Amino acid sequence: MSALAINFWNKCSNACIFCFCKEHDLLTEELVPPSISSLREVGRALIEHKNQCDWVIFSGNEPTLNPDLLVAIMLAKKIGYKVDLRTNGRKLKNRTFCRKLLKVGIDRVNISLLSFDYKTHDLLSNAAGAFDETVAGIKNLVSLWDPKKICIYNVVTKYNYKQLTKSVAFYRDLGVKDIQFNFVYHTDKNITPALSGLESSLQKAIADAIGFGIKVRVYGFPLCFLGKNYKLASELSTSNEVVLGNRITDYETVRTDFGKKKTSFCHDCKLGDICEGTWKSYYGIYGEEEFKDKINEI
Repeated sequence: MSALAINFWNKCSNACIFCFCKEHDLLTEELVPPSISSLREVGRALIEHKNQCDWVIFSGNEPTLNPDLLVAIMLAKKIGYKVDLRTNGRKLKNRTFCRKLLKVGIDRVNISLLSFDYKTHDLLSNAAGAFDETVAGIKNLVSLWDPKKICIYNVVTKYNYKQLTKSVAFYRDLGVKDIQFNFVYHTDKNITPALSGLESSLQKAIADAIGFGIKVRVYGFPLCFLGKNYKLASELSTSNEVVLGNRITDYETVRTDFGKKKTSFCHDCKLGDICEGTWKSYYGIYGEEEFKDKINEI
């Protein structure tokens, strides 16, 4: 079954320099999203999609700032959904709020922590003090809950890809048991790193995570740059997400029809039937040449 992703809040306590919600490209012209602005609309959507969705995802901008979030979660649970929260984690520094989340029945929480280094995280978040609050939130949740239900998202950019192994060690020390590396979607070469440059750092970070007993997945990377770890690509196993209240309608469409593409070299790749390529914005920066010899490494 699919998951229902709902964004009914348009504010955030961070202002991430890579934010997908603010990135300008053809998607803004080609996809027109529905609008979710009230609990009544959320309730209607939950009922309407129940036959095709078993999970609901509350995401952002930043859903924990929405005063109706806890009620929305209770409503989703009453209708029979499992609930996933995607957050920057800053409000979780409030231990009382964490307890309320657990009390209403949250099933999974995904938290963005972009580096072990506070300067890098705050720079990428464009918010002074964000690192300290997010780390405090993770510590609270780990101490109150099952760490296996908490996943750390690291958006891999030119600013933090060389820090991935140290970040993995830091996540381990926080008690985290699940991480996902997401390849940045952006048109700025100062934010998007070359895949050929980050490949070794990513592979080492994956190896370290596995060695620490941490579940690890990746998203947005072409399979040829993952080598023997290509099965860790979340695209191969993640259910589609029907999106409401955002600028896209579902993630499978945005990936395969609008967001991603393959190169002219991909038709000879052994993984061509299951690989989606990478973001179109990437080719506008770096072209296709670095893919030329990758097919021979699979």
